[in-house]
Amino acid sequence: MLNEIDENSIYTIDNQFIPCINWFKISINTRYINFNVSEKWKKMSFGNRCILSGGNGLIQLSVPVEKGRDQNAIFKDIKISYLDNWQIKFWRTIISCYNRSPFFEYYAEQLRETLFKKHNFLRDLNDEIIDLVFTLLAVNKKISWINDNKPTHIDSGEHYLTPRTFQLNPEPVVYHQMFMDRQGFQANLSIIDLLFMEGPEALYLLSK
Repeated sequence: MLNEIDENSIYTIDNQFIPCINWFKISINTRYINFNVSEKWKKMSFGNRCILSGGNGLIQLSVPVEKGRDQNAIFKDIKISYLDNWQIKFWRTIISCYNRSPFFEYYAEQLRETLFKKHNFLRDLNDEIIDLVFTLLAVNKKISWINDNKPTHIDSGEHYLTPRTFQLNPEPVVYHQMFMDRQGFQANLSIIDLLFMEGPEALYLLSK
């Protein structure tokens, strides 16, 4: 029963698209991850975007949503727009950034298959990607959407970083990156940057 579960094994956290590394760092040691059905949609958040590192600098990918980013809505009700071929553009960008990375060939096909599914709701796409990442990390998680009829309480304000502040974490996960020689280390990118570069070692780095 839920009331018998250790509170330290449960984490209520914001829903993100291909979440940043810090998102996984703070949740990797919990057994249960909860998303709140009352979480509000926030424009310019990681809810529909992620940040990668390319040869010419940081690249921000943003999933288009119906009714635009300025709508006043609940996150679970946000629908993905397919008016343009954003999936093809995303995948081309991912290939250009990581096709020479050490573990790209090990993880690329599963990620591509998930991205190219036509999910109606953003939450479904995000959930499937998050579940895939935990599978690739060989970590067993119970992910649920809870309904408490009130705005989401995030257990830790420390991790809630926006695309404008995502690199302010004072203790980032550090590892070798594709374009480190050109632009130095870039902290807290999307988790796929860590996976493609470190493979199975990613779990150790997240758990340190």
